Amino acid sequence: MIFKNLSIDCVIFGFRDNKLNVLLWQPEPEIVKKLLILNDVYLEFKEIYENNPALKSDKHWGLIGMHLPVEEDLNDYTKKILEMATGLQNIYLKQFQTFGGINRIPHTRVLTVAYYALINPEYHDLKLSPVAKAVKWFDIDNLPDVAYDAKDIISHALKTLREEAKYHPVGFHLLPDKFTLNELQTLYEVILGKTLDTRNFRKKILNMNLLMDTGEKQKHVAHRAAKLFSFDMEMYNKLREEGLNFSI
Repeated sequence: MIFKNLSIDCVIFGFRDNKLNVLLWQPEPEIVKKLLILNDVYLEFKEIYENNPALKSDKHWGLIGMHLPVEEDLNDYTKKILEMATGLQNIYLKQFQTFGGINRIPHTRVLTVAYYALINPEYHDLKLSPVAKAVKWFDIDNLPDVAYDAKDIISHALKTLREEAKYHPVGFHLLPDKFTLNELQTLYEVILGKTLDTRNFRKKILNMNLLMDTGEKQKHVAHRAAKLFSFDMEMYNKLREEGLNFSI
């Protein structure tokens, strides 16, 4: 059995070309229909299925998500959704809000539990599942037509990410294993939506002792090669226990 009035949506953020992107999808209509029939709930979901813009039109996109089966744990099933739709495992995932506006879904009442995930698009190889007709990255400032209140959910996810990034090193999940200080600063400027003083930023981040100098430098760049650093998660966990105040 599947809850008709309870769904999960995932806002998947990625950092590429110095911009914050969101991963959207178009579900494969026939596969979705077969899954509903297989679970003996198609008639119950028929109105939702037939009126979902992301299932009806190639012009509309949606957040990756599904309705919750009765027998599934909420957090565990969210991880399954992400793996099924993208092939991704063990990525940063956080529940941030429940959306329950009366008219958010025109033809029925649906509560949506929203999560946001952070990945590096260049580092992860997305694997398209049979459930997805198409999966594509979109610049957060240039989103396509989306189903229902997806833009509102994305906006709230970005607001949550910005607050989280100020006090927790979540931004590192959007970077490759090795990165330059300039790449790190650019990432935080994009997330926070403001320009940071380079000297102060570097002094602050280096004084936290959370970065390890890899001893390597950039390769195949036209400018002077910069040092490559990596994030020291073990040190972060240790310092957090001692009362680390991470603040950007």
